[in-house]
Amino acid sequence: MTELEDAAVVVVWTKPACQQCRMVKFRLEAAGVPYVEQDLTAAENARDLEHFRGLGYSSAPITEYGGIAVPGFMPSDIDRVVEAWRAAHPAGVMS
Repeated sequence: MTELEDAAVVVVWTKPACQQCRMVKFRLEAAGVPYVEQDLTAAENARDLEHFRGLGYSSAPITEYGGIAVPGFMPSDIDRVVEAWRAAHPAGVMS
């Protein structure tokens, strides 16, 4: 687990000019799920990058929520994150 992982927030780990990262963020926004974006290439996130490399993840995006870590953009996997977030926040969908 990374330092930012929290049951209340979805974290989307990105890198600059990443089309799949944009697609993940768009899908979360369309579902009304708030998220925090973190740049894997930023110096302050070097430890997190090493954590993900240790898990075998070699590219962005990586979407984290409540113990779920989803590499890449697979709509069904992102939908699993959305459903987990909604289950934990039944009245928490943004307006």
